[in-house]
Amino acid sequence: MRPLRSWSLGTKLVAAFLLVVGLVTGLGYGLIKLSVDRALADLSAREGRAYDQWVRALIVRFRGLRVTVEEIVQFLEGAPRPLGFVLADPQGRIVLARDPSLLGKTLSPRELAAGTTIELADGTRWTVVPLPRIPPNPLHDRFMAAVNRSLWAAAAVVGILALVLAWLLVRHFTGPLRRLEGAVTRVAQGDLAARVEVPADDELGRLSRSFNAMAESLERAEQAKRQLIADVAHELRTPIAVLRTAVEGFEDGILEPTPENLSALKDRLHLTARLIDDLQQLALADAGQLTLRTERVPLGELIEGIAALIHPQLEDSGISLSLDLPPGLPPVRGDRGRIEQVLLNLLSNAIRHTPPGGRIDIELHPRGSEVEVVVADTGPGIPPGDEERIFERFYRGPGAVGTPGAGLGLAVAKAIVEAHGGRIWAENRPEGGAALRFTLPLDGPSAAG
Repeated sequence: MRPLRSWSLGTKLVAAFLLVVGLVTGLGYGLIKLSVDRALADLSAREGRAYDQWVRALIVRFRGLRVTVEEIVQFLEGAPRPLGFVLADPQGRIVLARDPSLLGKTLSPRELAAGTTIELADGTRWTVVPLPRIPPNPLHDRFMAAVNRSLWAAAAVVGILALVLAWLLVRHFTGPLRRLEGAVTRVAQGDLAARVEVPADDELGRLSRSFNAMAESLERAEQAKRQLIADVAHELRTPIAVLRTAVEGFEDGILEPTPENLSALKDRLHLTARLIDDLQQLALADAGQLTLRTERVPLGELIEGIAALIHPQLEDSGISLSLDLPPGLPPVRGDRGRIEQVLLNLLSNAIRHTPPGGRIDIELHPRGSEVEVVVADTGPGIPPGDEERIFERFYRGPGAVGTPGAGLGLAVAKAIVEAHGGRIWAENRPEGGAALRFTLPLDGPSAAG
């Protein structure tokens, strides 16, 4: 016999169902039989006592009919039910009893004293002594036998119905599980498009929806991985091709190593190095190994320093910068260099999408134990539905064709903010333009206020 742990789920369900039905049926049979037995025993005892009293009364009346004891015995032996007493002669010997082994036995004076004395017409005195236990009625025995047969027949019918119902229930419950098992096997074999039908809004339905969500997430992750490899290859191919072409031009004498040409190559090297650095930071963030050198960072001073740094670039682009920094704001707790990188990435994105004559706003809003940083622009805004996608790696919106950048800046910013325990999100402003918002935890006693 196979061990229980190797049984299929359907077999275990059927066995458990039949076991429960068997236990309930057995318990019900036992309780019903016990109740009927008690009721019949009580009924038989009451009927027996009433019958015996009637028979004794009848014997007493026989004295007036001048019958002999032999005639009384002959009459009682033809009674429709067993007697609940014995009849003793004047010497105390039993002459009539249901149990043949009692015939001829002499009763003690104490036993005779418990009986009823009757005097026949011939003057002899006989004694009717009740038995300590009323004998059962054969009719009741036959009734109990019929009840037992009915109960066993009902138990058999219930068992068959339980088996059929268990089979139907097992099919109902294990059908979705078998389909789910097949889908899991397909996913394990690489078919990430495998999905299962949601049978109902119950535990199996929720399990199926969870599997479909997991499979969809795996499919998106696989697509993102492939897209990541393709995007990385594309982003690295362009600067490397430019560098190779320039080096070959220098070797062939087609290009002169002038400061302008060398500066252009330097820019390409910086772009490639930054792309590789961004990819490394994202990989560390995914692995949970992005290191932070936390300290108290005065966010207002940090933003003012960044504003002074990018001021020449803003002037060249014809973009104004507005700062809304409340005084007395407590410092935040974080890595100064990485927070600066987040702000530079958001500002770089804002500059790229703000037309000449536009404006960029940087605002700080204390929110309990954290501060919300807002970098808003007056550009075209975010396409509807792309508020979450702009933080994906290598994502570049429809209007970003031909603009510089690899599409990793916002993804890196999100990884850094979340490593600090904050949140980052994007939305369109009612007056136009996009607003990128993120939170950082405040540091110091006043952070709770």
